[in-house]
Amino acid sequence: MHGTIFPFLAERDGRVVGRIAAIVNRSHNVRYGDTVGFFGFFECENNPETARALVEKAAAVLREKGFTAMRGPYNPSINDECGLLVDSFEKPPCIGFTWNPPHYEALLLAAGFTGVRDLVGMHLPMAGVPTPDRLERLANRVAARSKMTLRPISIKNLEEELKIVHEVYNDTLERNWGFVPIDMEDLLGAADDMRAFADPNIILIAEKDGEPAGVALTLPDFNQILAGLQRVPHWLRLPVILWRMKTRKITECRQTVYGILPRFRDRGLHAWLLREQFARARARYPSAELGWMEENNVEIIANGTMLGGYVNRRFRIYEQPLAPAGA
Repeated sequence: MHGTIFPFLAERDGRVVGRIAAIVNRSHNVRYGDTVGFFGFFECENNPETARALVEKAAAVLREKGFTAMRGPYNPSINDECGLLVDSFEKPPCIGFTWNPPHYEALLLAAGFTGVRDLVGMHLPMAGVPTPDRLERLANRVAARSKMTLRPISIKNLEEELKIVHEVYNDTLERNWGFVPIDMEDLLGAADDMRAFADPNIILIAEKDGEPAGVALTLPDFNQILAGLQRVPHWLRLPVILWRMKTRKITECRQTVYGILPRFRDRGLHAWLLREQFARARARYPSAELGWMEENNVEIIANGTMLGGYVNRRFRIYEQPLAPAGA
């Protein structure tokens, strides 16, 4: 096991009014040699006393285990939904992005947290947007001389294909702040969900002489299918989901992973793969959400801007020190 989750609920008069989880991520602590614990799955009524009680409960667990700081929200890790939404609350949540009411930030600040890192999402309006001329020229030049091939992921052989995604993801994102390698077991755990709703035409694997070189992973925004299900009785939800999948057209996708393995970089493949990801997603969806990215990831944000995108969501990670147990 790579970690442990300790969940808690806050109740008043028999009614749940909040929740939080204290999270021990041993993979993070081994990688960084620190004593940072985490919190996540935070939900709370607009009441500072309730929020403070939840935070103190999670802090007590982490403090007892020897941690000197608490960071989050991670649900449950940096490879999952993370960060507190701090703007653009009117926008519906895209798949894999968090959403929370506006009052949550004030609750965390009042409970002793300080913002330590911002993450951003970008909106990319693709319908009718041409590929920039410079990108098109670079991509065509690389395609003509590199002898690279590009293919959609094989859903039939998904477990084997996810091994490629696993390698590219971990090699590409290792420079990110707080990065922890994703475990192959976690990816395989998502295989059934991907079989149900992934669009293989927008999950692309670049190869050279049969050897994987890069991945561009885009997912349909399945939240458009799930929206409003809280008003549907539990026993009826699965039939409603299946009916919507047959009758509704998803109009947006989320570009989540884009990367080239280190041994294939500096060959112009960056432009080629970026052009292909954009063009193939544009052929099927009118718009896309990109991210998340760290706000200081100048290169990736510049790529999105070049394609007509703009920052439209911001998420924040918070931290607070933990005094030693008994202090």
